[in-house]
Amino acid sequence: MSDMPDSGQSLTELRHQIDVLDAQIHDALIARARAEAGVYAARQAAGESVSPFYPDRDADVMRHLIERHSGDLPLVTVEQIWRGIVGGCTNTLTDYAVHLDGSAELTDMLDLARFYFGFSVELVPASDAADVVGAVTASPHDLGIVALTDRADLPWWRGLSDAGALVSARLPFVVMDDRPADLPALVLSKSPGLAETADVSVFDARWSDILPGKLMDQGIEVLSFFRSAAGVDAMIAVSGDLTEEDVQRACALAGAAPEVLRRIGGYAAPIDGDGASDEFGPEDEGS
Repeated sequence: MSDMPDSGQSLTELRHQIDVLDAQIHDALIARARAEAGVYAARQAAGESVSPFYPDRDADVMRHLIERHSGDLPLVTVEQIWRGIVGGCTNTLTDYAVHLDGSAELTDMLDLARFYFGFSVELVPASDAADVVGAVTASPHDLGIVALTDRADLPWWRGLSDAGALVSARLPFVVMDDRPADLPALVLSKSPGLAETADVSVFDARWSDILPGKLMDQGIEVLSFFRSAAGVDAMIAVSGDLTEEDVQRACALAGAAPEVLRRIGGYAAPIDGDGASDEFGPEDEGS
């Protein structure tokens, strides 16, 4: 049941109440921006590297927001407002750009980038996913968004490494029916510590033969793959609790251990916005 206003209040009284709430929200936004600047200054004073994107913190805040949300205001509206606030604050503190994968529809990529990072950040279209990897690797703070497709035109994830760009988030983070900005994508950033602590680990795996057919049975999701005469390259996702040795064994049980296996990032497990939060689970392999 929705929270209805007191029917005894006049229109003037209700409008005044809204004005008071708007002023309180504005004051809170100003206070939040000051606190954000304080966090930024504290990190600099401690000698920590400063980033425009902290995916683990982002995920925690979104989980708490969803847990306490109630009423008729759509959850996706609350998410968009919150991300706009964070993006606006971040852009005043850190000079960065977001590079967009040119292999996807530009309008879809723009919608996704603006939803997650706001309208004030610079958006830079790239020719393809490999160019996004290169741009993020070459910059101290820039981010990248790469469209996630079952079959890739090239194994662009080979360019990811601890010394450069890594997978740091999967979009959309809050999954719900008929949501805007729902293009499946990965966010790339320089977040080497996240790979060891994320809910889901991402690996570059390569086989000289075909892709093992029972990866999904072993809890392995194939995010994307590329076939060539030399074999198959795959970007796979597994539970963050698994070690590299665990993943090798799981692949072997699925049909064949990969000749190459290296961690290339990780991300927070997506949240089911239409129900309870989901644990990590495999999806269609796309093989």
